[in-house]
Amino acid sequence: MSPPDYGDVRYVQNIINFIASFLLFGYFLSGARLMALSNHALYSRQIKGVMIIILLMACVALGIALLLCSLMHYQHNPAIAFLFVVSLPVCFYPLLLNYTEQTTIGDNQIGRLAVARLFPYFVYVPLAYLIYSSIGVSSTIMLLLQWGVYSVIYICIIISTKPLFKRLRPVWSALQSENNKYGIQLYIGSLVMVATNYLAGMSLGYFNEDNSEVGFYTLSLTVTAPLAYLPTIVGNTYFKKFATQSQIPAKIIIFTILLTCLSCILFLLIIKPMVLFLYSERYAIVGRYASFLSVAYCLHGLGDMFNRYLCSHAQGKSVRNASILNGTLKVIGYIVLVAWLNTNGAILTMIICDMAYFTCLVYYYMRFVKKKEV
Repeated sequence: MSPPDYGDVRYVQNIINFIASFLLFGYFLSGARLMALSNHALYSRQIKGVMIIILLMACVALGIALLLCSLMHYQHNPAIAFLFVVSLPVCFYPLLLNYTEQTTIGDNQIGRLAVARLFPYFVYVPLAYLIYSSIGVSSTIMLLLQWGVYSVIYICIIISTKPLFKRLRPVWSALQSENNKYGIQLYIGSLVMVATNYLAGMSLGYFNEDNSEVGFYTLSLTVTAPLAYLPTIVGNTYFKKFATQSQIPAKIIIFTILLTCLSCILFLLIIKPMVLFLYSERYAIVGRYASFLSVAYCLHGLGDMFNRYLCSHAQGKSVRNASILNGTLKVIGYIVLVAWLNTNGAILTMIICDMAYFTCLVYYYMRFVKKKEV
């Protein structure tokens, strides 16, 4: 696939992710915390049942929004408008992923979380190779195959969690109460931080003649993102234990930092030849972009470990503030620095923002721990 065509796919996916980030209002985050505090499997299944209803409502809203996006693009770019329509059967993937991650974190089902993180890629990559090598690849085929595979796997995982749809009224009341105190604070923060993640793809598309740079940059993000998973998984694994601990054990912090640094060094050694092997010489620049972005993702992942500790203690305002700082800097960077330095501006923005995010969360963590000691 040519860089402009790949960029078109990522442009559409960016907008879908951007819209999806507005639709959940913190309820999944609140549901995860209620499950973490609960010792009753039946109650956890009821929480999942309420979350499924919220998920279905969000899916309907997302589908309507995509039809509007298609109409808005129809006049000046019919190909993009067509991709929005084509994506309708699989556009729910970001919402399914969010539900899967939050429920597995809340239930401390690390096996399911690992499956949700890794299994879609293990299925998609060989399947994509077989299909693309036999019938070729286009924007439509890639969009349907990639998100289609992911969506089917997440639906299977959701069914396996056995959500319960009986006696949901008191559960909804508890979830609503928790969301008012906790989830909405994280929603405001994540809205600023997560939603602004997709501005880079849109601003790069605006400041360039085609979507080639969108494709290069978003592919760099995709190959670098796993660096953040390792420290984040540590935070997710200990989420339930964190709720009863006065601080994160020092050995966990040291071990996570060392493992993150080692994985980053290994990534820097293999990323450039790996990109050339998996793609082609036309995508060589992705290796350079990803090398710089690795710093940002390692910092963000380490910040997420402290994020999970603070969330386990209902410190939603602290996490919200760190997220707002991150998102505000991204808005500035993705407009000013991208206009000035193009893709290099987007990379510099990521590094600055994730450094600020990490520093802010460490500050709030240390302040919270000191308060508990008094």
